Amino acid sequence: MRVLLVWPRNLTTALNDDMSCCEPLPLEYLASALVDRHEVIIHDERLDGSLHDWAAYNEPPDVVGIAIPYTISVPSSRRVSQEARALWPDAVLVLGGHHPTVTNRWMDGFDAHWVIRGEGTQILSQLVDALAQKKQIPVMAGLTPYGATPLPLASKPPLSQLETTPLPDRSLLKRNQLSYFHSNYRPIATMRFSAGCPHTCNFCVLWKLTGQRYLVKTIDRVLAELDQISVPNVYVVDDEAFIQPVRMRELASAIESAGFSKRFHMYLRTDTALRNPDVIEQWARAGLDSVLVGAESTSEEELSSYHKRTKPSQTHEAMRLFHENGVRVRANFLVDPAWGEGEFDSLERAVVELDIDTPSFSVLTPLPGTQLFEEISSQIRTDNPEMFDLYHSVLPTRLAPERFHDRMAQLLETAAGRSADGSQSIFYFGDDSAFGRMLQDIRTRWEPALALDLG
Repeated sequence: MRVLLVWPRNLTTALNDDMSCCEPLPLEYLASALVDRHEVIIHDERLDGSLHDWAAYNEPPDVVGIAIPYTISVPSSRRVSQEARALWPDAVLVLGGHHPTVTNRWMDGFDAHWVIRGEGTQILSQLVDALAQKKQIPVMAGLTPYGATPLPLASKPPLSQLETTPLPDRSLLKRNQLSYFHSNYRPIATMRFSAGCPHTCNFCVLWKLTGQRYLVKTIDRVLAELDQISVPNVYVVDDEAFIQPVRMRELASAIESAGFSKRFHMYLRTDTALRNPDVIEQWARAGLDSVLVGAESTSEEELSSYHKRTKPSQTHEAMRLFHENGVRVRANFLVDPAWGEGEFDSLERAVVELDIDTPSFSVLTPLPGTQLFEEISSQIRTDNPEMFDLYHSVLPTRLAPERFHDRMAQLLETAAGRSADGSQSIFYFGDDSAFGRMLQDIRTRWEPALALDLG
């Protein structure tokens, strides 16, 4: 069968494709499970243009798989499904991705036949095989007809083994290889060493997707995937890459011995780094160029309320550790809608005192699937999924909403203006005009409903 996998374009949210445009690794994994039996095309709308343009020069597909990678992607993915139905009325349309895995909210209005929830590689493979052989679609956990009541998150098919997933087929996007970027990493490839997280932060859903299990790939498997990558920069999208220190020491040694010369950007917690400073030192030699740490707050009380189980002092200690090893730090802080002027002022001072290389800021947001969403969903003041972009509040704000969002934009402006030598000091930064549009969006796009309940 002819299978078209589509990654939607998003230009209408604050953090859009002009700010970061990474390789759609999930589609490359899906394609790898199909290419030996079916013709597979990956269409990345961000770089390949519209479906209408593609349809003008290509044969129609039999199956169209449409990613809904994030909650903010819902309107874009819905548009893609409607365009695909108009272009190819006989094609089978399949939806999948992170958003439909964690919630059925905002899943109305799509044109689709099936929805895949959870890890989709094996499910899509069996679905397409059945369609090709004109057999009855097998009953599979995670596959439901569009519009059917979804399984609860705990019943989704778990990601049990990373080793059984085929190597991603990067050849299908070789044409775009040099165009993918993330901050100053241009070009960049994405990969993962592990999946899952044992920690239970209430604003995060990732630990739920593996039931708090931490799953890893063998070192040989990681090296095989690295060998696929020709560009110098690698964005490791693990939920937390350094949970197992012995394995990470062995992996760093193997990467060095194999002669790979890459710059890695990776996620980890400050307490993980501080427990294993020798691992950070070794990884700095192996190519660790920068890390994202969730500092979240300078307040112990706030960290406790997030179930973070770290202390503000650990951010200071971790900064020293990373800088001693030449590793740049992107530290992210949560901005609570309940903040007043004093809390914003305090965070601005903390960023300067910590000497963070590339600070970033996220509005505390009850994302679908998280414990936070379950606890306070009744307080959400918008039904627009694009507002769940972590730069706008979806909850009532203590400050007037226009002032709250102006202060949020000021945090980014202050951070961007810290660099005396003109180097980039904001992580998400496509170019000057894209950053300016982002600030304008933050300041002007907030929901008027927030003003109904000022505290």
